[in-house]
Amino acid sequence: MTYLRYHEDLENPRPDEEQDIDKIIAVLRDNNERAYRKYKRGLRDAHAKSHGILRGELTVPAGLPPELAQGLFATPATYPVIARLSSTSGVIRSDQLRGVRGLGIKVLGVDGPRALPGDEATTQDFIMVTHREFLFADAHAYLMKGMPTAWVLARLPDPVLQSGSSLLAALDQHVLRRFGQGVPPNLGVFIAPNTHILGETFYTSAPVRYGDYVAKLLYVPVSPEVVALQGQPVSEAAGVNVHQDSVIDFFASHSATYELRAQLCTDAATMPIEDATVPWPEDESPHRTVATIRFDVQDPYTPERRAYGDDVLSFNSWRGLDAHRPLGSINRLKQRVYEASSNFRHDVNNAPRLEPRDATELPP
Repeated sequence: MTYLRYHEDLENPRPDEEQDIDKIIAVLRDNNERAYRKYKRGLRDAHAKSHGILRGELTVPAGLPPELAQGLFATPATYPVIARLSSTSGVIRSDQLRGVRGLGIKVLGVDGPRALPGDEATTQDFIMVTHREFLFADAHAYLMKGMPTAWVLARLPDPVLQSGSSLLAALDQHVLRRFGQGVPPNLGVFIAPNTHILGETFYTSAPVRYGDYVAKLLYVPVSPEVVALQGQPVSEAAGVNVHQDSVIDFFASHSATYELRAQLCTDAATMPIEDATVPWPEDESPHRTVATIRFDVQDPYTPERRAYGDDVLSFNSWRGLDAHRPLGSINRLKQRVYEASSNFRHDVNNAPRLEPRDATELPP
C-alpha cells in the first residue's frame, strides 16, 4: 500500500482564516469571563469538568513496520503518561447529560524537535474526543455554525438541555428516520447514548503529521475489564458526577489497558487534510496499533490530583514533536484557542503553568 508523504504544502488555509479565529477567540473569551463570574474561578472554555486524572505508561512495541515506526513511535520504549478524562462542555454540567467526552494524553520524557518554536517542554500531548470526525469542516464553518451553538449552550441550564436532548432523540427515532433522514451531526452528539466513559473509544478527529506520513489516531479499550464497559449505559439514578464516581470505583480494584492506533492517509482526495468532517475510509487504510497505554490501580481523583489536573495542567495538541504536528484548519484553530483559554485560566486563578518532567509531579 502507498501512503501519502508529508510535505509542507499539504495545508491550504482560507485567506480569512486568521480573522475567523480572532472572532472565535473573542466569543470564547466572553464565555470564559461569564464562567468566572459564576464559579469564581477560571475554567477551560472546553473540557471544563474532569472525571479523573490518571497516571500510566505508554509502551511502543518492537517490530512496528517502517511506516508506523515514526516520531514518538520510531523506537521501542516505555514512557510515563498523565491522562485527563473530561466532558467537552465549557461549563460544569451534570454527567447525566449526553454529549461528547474528552481525553487529554500527556506523554512525558519525549525528546526531539518541537512543533512550535521556543517550546522547551519534553511532553507530547494528544487531544482526543468521542466523535470520530469533527463536527465542523474548518475554522470558518466553526465560526458560522459552531459558535452560535456554543454561545447558546453556555447559557442554558441543565434541565433545559436534558429536555431538549430527550425531545431531539424522540424526533430522530420516530419522525426523521421514517423519511430516511437523521439529526445533523452537530446535534447528533446530544442524542448519542450516555455510556461508561472508560469503555469509550476516543479519536483525534483531525489529522496530524506522522513522521514521514499523515495520520489520524484513535484510543480503544482492549483489556477485558474495560472492554466489558463498552456501551454500558449510565444509570439515571447514579447522580450528577456518575463519570467521576465510576472512574474512581473502577480503579480502586482494576487496571486498564488501551491501544493507540494510527490510520495512515493514502490519498488527500478521499482523506482530506482541511475538511475534518470527511470520514477516512477504513477499507483504504485501517487503524493499526502503534502503542499500548496501561493504567494500574490508583485513586484518580484525590483533591490534590484534581487541583493539579484542573488548575495546573494544560493540554494542547501543539505541545509536542514536530513529527506529530497537527494539520488542517481545525487544528490551526485549536492552537490559538487553547493557548488563549489556558492563559486566561491560569491568570485569573493565579495558578502556575507548569509542564511536568516526571510522573512523580502528579500528586498521589
